[in-house]
Amino acid sequence: MAAPLIGILGAYGAVGSVAARRLADEGRYRLRLGGRALDPARRLAAELGPSAGAQVVDARDGHGLAAFAEGCRVVLNCAGPAYLLLDRVRRAAFAAGADYVDVMDDGTASAPGGPRTAVLSAGLVPGLSGLLPGLLAGPMDRPLRFTGGYAGLGALTHTGALDYLLSLDRGFGVPTGLWRGRTVPGALRTEDGLRVPGLPRPVTAVPFLTAEVVERAEALGLAEARWYNAFDGGFLYDALNRVRTGDSPDLDSRAAELVRASALDAAGRTPYHALWGSLDGIGHEGAEVRRTVLVRGADGSGVTGEIGAFAVSEVCDGRVPAGVRRAAEVLLPRRVVDRLRAVVGGLVVAERDADPASVADLAYEAEEEGAL
Repeated sequence: MAAPLIGILGAYGAVGSVAARRLADEGRYRLRLGGRALDPARRLAAELGPSAGAQVVDARDGHGLAAFAEGCRVVLNCAGPAYLLLDRVRRAAFAAGADYVDVMDDGTASAPGGPRTAVLSAGLVPGLSGLLPGLLAGPMDRPLRFTGGYAGLGALTHTGALDYLLSLDRGFGVPTGLWRGRTVPGALRTEDGLRVPGLPRPVTAVPFLTAEVVERAEALGLAEARWYNAFDGGFLYDALNRVRTGDSPDLDSRAAELVRASALDAAGRTPYHALWGSLDGIGHEGAEVRRTVLVRGADGSGVTGEIGAFAVSEVCDGRVPAGVRRAAEVLLPRRVVDRLRAVVGGLVVAERDADPASVADLAYEAEEEGAL
C-alpha cells in the first residue's frame, strides 16, 4: 500500500518548508509540494528526497486547487493571506476526498464537515494560543480565570501584515473585550508598560478577545477570560493605530506601513515570539492555585510549521474526529507542547504552580542586544 500523500500548499515558504521537512523526516508520507513558482518547490523536493514532488498551484485558482488536492490523504494549507483565501482551499480538499489542516483560521470553524476532517488554526497564533487554557487546566478540579497574551518582536512579512489587518477588520475578535460568562465589549483598557515575566522589556498590552479564547472559556467553564496582543516598541503600535483610523482603503499600502514599522521596532534587538498565560482555579485538594506558562522562541514561523505538521500526523493517525474544528478544540495541549519541546531548538517552555497571591517568576535569561 502506498504511503499517504500529503499536499502542502505554500510549501516553500517560511511555514510550509518547516512543515514539509518535519513530515519528510517522519518517513511515512509522500509529499506534494505546491506553490505559484515551480523552481523553489522543485529545489525543496530535491532536498527532501524521492518521496517529495513539486506541483504548480495558485490558491486563487479553483481548477488548480482541485488538481492539487486529487489523491491526497490530507491537504495542509500554509499559503496566505488566509483571510483573503478563506475556505476555498478546504472546499477543494473536501471535494477531492481529502482531509484538511490550515495553520490559520479560514472563517468556517463551525461549518459541517460531513465524513471529512478539518483542523483550523493549527499554528502559533491562532493555535498554540488557544491551547494554553487547556494546558493549564489539566491538574485543576475547577479552572476559573484565565489571562493570556502574545508578544512578538521581528519584521513582519507582507503576507503576515495583511493577515493581521484582515483579522482585525473582519471581526475575528472583540477589541477591549472580556469574557465573563458572555463577551463584554469595552470592559478592558490598554496597559502601557506591562511587565510580563519572561519578556526582556515592558510591553504595551492591548486587549483583544478572540473567538478562539471564547471557545476555550466556554468549553472549560471559565468564569472569566482575557487576551492581549502586546507590542515591544512603539513604531508598530503607532502605525497600527494610524492605518486603522486613516482614510486609505488600499490594503497593500497599509500592510507595507506595518512591515516598515515592525522592522524599526526590531532594529538592533533580539527577535522573539512569546505566548504567556496564567490560570487561577481550585486544585484537586480544594485549595486555590495559580498555574502559569511561558512559551518563547526566536522563530514564530517555525513553531507554526511544526504545529501544522503535528496536526497532519494526528489526522492521519485517526486522533481527530470528523468535522471542522479549531486546533485548540481537538489537539491535546500536552502532546503539542511535548512535541515542540522535542523538535524546536532554542524554544523555552516554562510552567509553574504558584500561590494565587503572588506573581509567578518565569525564567528568563537576559540576552545582549545590539545598538544602533
